[in-house]
Amino acid sequence: MNAFTGLLWKDFKTSKVWFFGWLAIIFLIYIIGLVIGNFVKEPTIVQIFLIMIGVFHFAFLPGIVCSMLRLEGKTQLWLHSPYNGFMLLLPKLIIAFIYSTLSLLLVDGLGIISMLMYPEASLFSYWPIKEGIFFNLGVTVVGLYISGWTIFLWTFYHSLSKYPSIKSIRWIFVAGFIIVYQSIVAFLTSIKWVERLLFDTFTVEVSSGVFFSVGSNEAKAGFDPEMIPLPLLPFVFEGIVMIVVFIISCWLLDRKVEV
Repeated sequence: MNAFTGLLWKDFKTSKVWFFGWLAIIFLIYIIGLVIGNFVKEPTIVQIFLIMIGVFHFAFLPGIVCSMLRLEGKTQLWLHSPYNGFMLLLPKLIIAFIYSTLSLLLVDGLGIISMLMYPEASLFSYWPIKEGIFFNLGVTVVGLYISGWTIFLWTFYHSLSKYPSIKSIRWIFVAGFIIVYQSIVAFLTSIKWVERLLFDTFTVEVSSGVFFSVGSNEAKAGFDPEMIPLPLLPFVFEGIVMIVVFIISCWLLDRKVEV
């Protein structure tokens, strides 16, 4: 446990500059939104800016993971590390997850401040607590999903450096893998019984979407009242795929990936 804590601390120290820089960008964008909103006399603009920042978090989480992987690649410390691939990769996902969660909570806090400052100009006519939770959860899940593939493709790409004859064209093999994987998934989901199994069983009712309207005197946002079935098995399938590709990534790293 002490070794794992040490690896977490190491990844925090090597990535904290990116995180604090990102927080500074959030505050800067928030201030810009306030200035523009006051200038055009439309306070809802700052809330629009915050929503855009929130959506961008699906790329923030894998971006942090990618920056840590690149740093490891430059230093090549884990080529001589006594720890296995799981111990080296998991802390990066945990740190990136913590960063993303804290950043989203900051955006939520700024949104609450904006609603308190301009209650009459809020995009929502109520406190969107449930919507905020689902939004944060959705963005985080997508970010973790992309992060898992980022780790796998990075380790796969660098594992090919062991073969000098293809080292200069490794990107072709990575692109080929992506094409083959997507083709297999598309083929399987085109089979009628597989499609019915994935999309017609184990569903939950969710809102059909989000409405957002801006007029000359007001702006409104919220979830559409119409409910549609959301299949759960595709998420289970993708979750299993993520576990598998993470295990493969750890195995590739155990073979001492050369970068």
